[in-house]
Amino acid sequence: MAALAASVAGGCASQEAGTGGKSGAGTGGASASGGRSGSGGASASGGASATGGVSGSGGSSASGGASASGGAPATGGASASGGAPASGSAPATGGAAATGGTSASGGASSAVGRSGGGGRSGGDGGSGSGGAAGATVRPDGGTAPDADATGGAAGYQPCPSDGTACRVLPIGDSITFGVGSSDGGSYRTPLFRLIAAANQNTTFTGSLQNGPANVMVSGKTFNSRHEGHSGWGISEVNPNSGGSKGLTTLIPKPAMDAGSGGVPHIVLLHIGTNDQGTYSATQVASDLKDLLDQITAAAPDALVVVAQIIPLGYGTNDVIKSYNQMIPDKVKAETAAGKHVVLVDMFTGFTPSSMLGSDSIHPNDTGYKFMADRWYSVIGRGHRSPPAIATR
Repeated sequence: MAALAASVAGGCASQEAGTGGKSGAGTGGASASGGRSGSGGASASGGASATGGVSGSGGSSASGGASASGGAPATGGASASGGAPASGSAPATGGAAATGGTSASGGASSAVGRSGGGGRSGGDGGSGSGGAAGATVRPDGGTAPDADATGGAAGYQPCPSDGTACRVLPIGDSITFGVGSSDGGSYRTPLFRLIAAANQNTTFTGSLQNGPANVMVSGKTFNSRHEGHSGWGISEVNPNSGGSKGLTTLIPKPAMDAGSGGVPHIVLLHIGTNDQGTYSATQVASDLKDLLDQITAAAPDALVVVAQIIPLGYGTNDVIKSYNQMIPDKVKAETAAGKHVVLVDMFTGFTPSSMLGSDSIHPNDTGYKFMADRWYSVIGRGHRSPPAIATR
């Protein structure tokens, strides 16, 4: 298989089943439901974007759903009520093309392991000064910028080479859970379509299940597992987290338990939206670094893909932009320590007016398709090299 390698008003309240996230008054500006770095993706200094393959086996059924994903509404700002799912939003046929792919200084392409064939390293990965990253052509004919080359390791292949499924752990808040998507599957449904269409072998893992259950997509069975907890942040309690201290409480258990599908080969991390109503961008970025340390310690051989998060449809998105601008340095710190971490820009090119639902917080189907294309540009196609997920 070809390899897959401050201040805003409102919060991420959602309608999800599960441990309910509550909307409350935030003390520091509303939590943004995503955001992108204003600069459109950091330029990489030397590190090639790794593209990892995914395989993996099922995992036991998870209990419960995630609670509402929401940052605390800012004082005086209206709390976003309910994150209504976008009904009937047609999936984007090509995803929005990003403006300005990230340039990789060093031009090292990420390597992808082909499953079944002994794990092949990407053939493009020479280091060159000023090798600019180009656009990746997606299977649907659209284009998206290559994954930001900040971090990662050229030639790294996370997925099995024996033909077994590559395990992918989607982890985050209500955006990962799927609030606003017509089938509840978040970006996971369109991402799986891209994977299946390329005849790549993957399975999603996590302790929760949401979205289409055991349906066939392009002849392959969709696994609805994930680790998206509505209202949750990284490692701090926020007014919508129901007292939870965030994703750090899930690693390694239950997110990587055998019953959740096991230790992943690839981790897709989109988080920070709900922290920003209460905490500064600097604090949230520091918490993200600690979470990355925790994930890479629990799954040292996994490729961890970290997103610069999507914007809100209201407010200035200043906190989100500041947070997103700090993420590349956190990724660089991980890769400098020899860890397999890469960056993907979900902010640049995301158009709130057409890609968010009526709550102006959660993506509609078009927005989730955009996110799927961006994830796939890293784990499916690679950075000017074969994909991380191998084809059968």
